[in-house]
Amino acid sequence: MKRIHQIGTLALVIACVSVAATAWAAEKKAKHPKPYPLEVCVVSDEKLGSMGEPFVIERDGQQVKFCCKGCQKDFDKDPKKYLAKIEEAAKKVKKYPAKTCIVSGEPLEADSPASIYKGQEFKFCCTNCQRKFDREPAKFATKLPKS
Repeated sequence: MKRIHQIGTLALVIACVSVAATAWAAEKKAKHPKPYPLEVCVVSDEKLGSMGEPFVIERDGQQVKFCCKGCQKDFDKDPKKYLAKIEEAAKKVKKYPAKTCIVSGEPLEADSPASIYKGQEFKFCCTNCQRKFDREPAKFATKLPKS
């Protein structure tokens, strides 16, 4: 009976590791949206965070941030206009100069997730590192190599 319990436990561990590995592989293959380059709502021009946590969507491979959920209605009336505004702002963003994650130091992939802070692009090895950066960007921005 003890042997059956050990085999069952081993099977459970293998299943958990398999699920975790599959999720990790899926994240690595996922196409990450282009990061939002503005510090203001694309619709209202209100500073992001001035009305609470920004409301975030993805449209046509582009991350879009609003000061509030209500701005999405105006965005949806003419998304091309607002996406053009985002694209124009993205042209002014400084490219990330390193080949490693700003948070972990791990190597970057071809399609690494990215965030923009104060006109500077930052890249990450995974979305976990991106979330850490997004919570405290000033802390990690100081680690940016001088180019």
